[in-house]
Amino acid sequence: MSEPNLLSLVFLEKRPRAAAALLQDFTPEDCAEFLQDIPLEVLVPVIDGMASWPAARTLSLMPVDVTADVLRDLPDAESETLLRLMDAEQRNAVMAHMPAATAQGFANKLAYPISTVGAWMDIAVPRFTLDSSVDHCLDLVTRQQTHLGGIVLVVDEDRRLVGLAEVEKLLTNDGNARLADLLNTRLQPLSARATLWEVEQHEGWTLFPSLPVVDRNNTLLGALTHSALRAGTSRSADQTDNQLRFSIMTHMGEALVVVLGGLLATLAGIRPRSEQRSRPSLEDGVERPAGVRHET
Repeated sequence: MSEPNLLSLVFLEKRPRAAAALLQDFTPEDCAEFLQDIPLEVLVPVIDGMASWPAARTLSLMPVDVTADVLRDLPDAESETLLRLMDAEQRNAVMAHMPAATAQGFANKLAYPISTVGAWMDIAVPRFTLDSSVDHCLDLVTRQQTHLGGIVLVVDEDRRLVGLAEVEKLLTNDGNARLADLLNTRLQPLSARATLWEVEQHEGWTLFPSLPVVDRNNTLLGALTHSALRAGTSRSADQTDNQLRFSIMTHMGEALVVVLGGLLATLAGIRPRSEQRSRPSLEDGVERPAGVRHET
């Protein structure tokens, strides 16, 4: 595939999804060669419009610094999917070109299977201490817009989850009040190792749009939003279906080979009637004792 000209660049910029659909018909090698010199602001929407597998194969063949920049600008969920589809060596090389905090965030989530809470949690959530004041908490929440749908998470000095505070209650309390006095400690957090299907019916979803996620030591790792839960169950189900189809096709192929092999062996063992010899009877070739006649 030749290098992009001005007309190609305009098409990529104005119709990124249409361009992505066309590029998927080419080999990953050709796509990588064609796209590697495209400006980042044009390249990212095109990669975002491609299916995950061809996008990952294309990015794995591009310079690692370009791939790292693309993944940094894509939505986190899509970047994680593409990183999972790369081999370990390529994935590590790409993450080495990312800012340390970004790379660590991806590494933390990639450590969990895609069907678990840990793979879909948001780790960039603010953590407040028991001594934090209402004013300090609301100021940070307002500036960063990171209140997780109406809750803030509170940890102890060892970063273990103590409870959560509802923003609505904070707004009606004295600004000097401590979060320790306003905590909801009854809500059970989600385990990062739990499967998405295991937490679908958690009672907390009827109260809040996001729930805290902890490890086995109750250390706060992040939060899972209900929208991420839905996206995760859908994608995990699709992946499971694809794996099941692949497994079924593999077993059917193996069975077909066995059947055909047996059929060919059977056919090879059948000779034309003209070539078959009649098996001699027990009496043929056996000398009869004298005086014994063969009755007809």
